[in-house]
Amino acid sequence: APSGVMTDPTARLRALVENGVAKRFDLRAWSAQSGCARARAIERLETLLEQARPDVIKLIVMESLQGTPESDLDVMVYGECAPRAFLEFINAHARTLALERAEEGDETRRGDACGTASTRAALTYYDLGSGAGKSVLTAALSPYFARCRGIELLPCVHAIAEILVEDFSRDVAPRDDGVSPSVSVSLGDIFVDLSWIDADFVFCNCVTWDEATMARLASHAAKMRRGALFVTALCPLPSDAFEVVAEDEIDFSWGRVDAIVHRKT
Repeated sequence: APSGVMTDPTARLRALVENGVAKRFDLRAWSAQSGCARARAIERLETLLEQARPDVIKLIVMESLQGTPESDLDVMVYGECAPRAFLEFINAHARTLALERAEEGDETRRGDACGTASTRAALTYYDLGSGAGKSVLTAALSPYFARCRGIELLPCVHAIAEILVEDFSRDVAPRDDGVSPSVSVSLGDIFVDLSWIDADFVFCNCVTWDEATMARLASHAAKMRRGALFVTALCPLPSDAFEVVAEDEIDFSWGRVDAIVHRKT
């Protein structure tokens, strides 16, 4: 690496924090001072996520990819969804799945499919390539998920995600129905860590992925449980094991893109 350039992602993140570029925000203290301690969970989450701005995270990703085969990817190599719109999107589709699971009589997932305060252990959400963990934290506000997980390959953004998960547990949870879902992020390769195959709802921002990678993803996804939902950004899963049940536009930090909702047959 060039002289003076930090290669340790933790050291880089610490330097950013110390210099105020992504300074950690004390949401609890702010709430007490501003009289907004009873803000809705989505409002607390949006305030929390302001400390990790997309342009700063994208810069960190670009720096970490310098000198690698991925360094020539376009500016969409990192992007994240707008929390409020993404929560509405996943709620619309997870509700139908929750009803189906309840009708199947799955005791481990049974709950109030209408998403009231009585909702308990229900669906499992995974974000493949979870970045700073923002979609994982957004999904944790949905009444249909009891477990929200993320897997990220790049240590630099995973370090940010770990901080945000800690802050979420302290300052945002519980959600509006009173439940504090299990939330975690892990550093790893989604083609090695296949824990996501057991998920009910998977999201993958695969805008820049090539055909070979998509085919590899689809081959693993085909092992998911019947009825499971798999959402991709722009690129559909090349698999006969899924049917496309919806195509919606969702807002990313760099613009709007088609989200393709697949259902495991």
